[in-house]
Amino acid sequence: MMSSWYRVIYKQIEPIHIGTGNYGVINETRIFITGQMMWGALTNAYFKETNEYQESLFENITCFYPKIASEILEPNYKNGEFYLGNMSEREFRKEFVTTYTATAINPLSRHAKDETLHEIDIVLPKNIYWVGYLEIDDKGKIPQKIYIGGDSKYGFGLMELIDTEEEENYLYNIKKGVYQDNNYPNPILNFVKFENQSFEGEIELMVEFDFYQKALNPDLKRQGFYIGVGAKII
Repeated sequence: MMSSWYRVIYKQIEPIHIGTGNYGVINETRIFITGQMMWGALTNAYFKETNEYQESLFENITCFYPKIASEILEPNYKNGEFYLGNMSEREFRKEFVTTYTATAINPLSRHAKDETLHEIDIVLPKNIYWVGYLEIDDKGKIPQKIYIGGDSKYGFGLMELIDTEEEENYLYNIKKGVYQDNNYPNPILNFVKFENQSFEGEIELMVEFDFYQKALNPDLKRQGFYIGVGAKII
């Protein structure tokens, strides 16, 4: 069956935590959703709906970016600072991100357990929609509800499918001007494997685990350094 690229839009219903790293007791959140995280959420939701694990079904997928009002906030850098659209990361976090504080309680004493206090940065569901692109053979297979992140026990992560529209010009819209000769005239929308290219932006170690065989202690599938979204390859 032939597949097509679709622009996919999810509405954020609950706060979401898009894990990126820990700073002491603070678990910071990204302000965009990686394609790998969206793949995991879609694959998990599809498995729960159908009891079929299809690892490759959603593998051709982009990062997802917030849509505020009518504007999709795509990544870029200005004067060395990361932006989404015309909002700096600092401005976006001030407007849409807050911190949730939690701790484990000793059931006998009702006091907080030692060294369990932690803070989780969360993106608030303030009329935010998330937009990305997905190649699939049947858009009916895209789950209506997904959970982003691993913190659903706190009431985080729920998103609902709003719209899917076939994207005829997917080569430009997804790769944003990446041509066959590897010329990158615009800020990249997806992570690009670092192979000694010259670039303006940041580099990140990306790690992928196999959760299907060992959910609690997964095996490492692959890792490598990637040029981060919003960067320009020059």
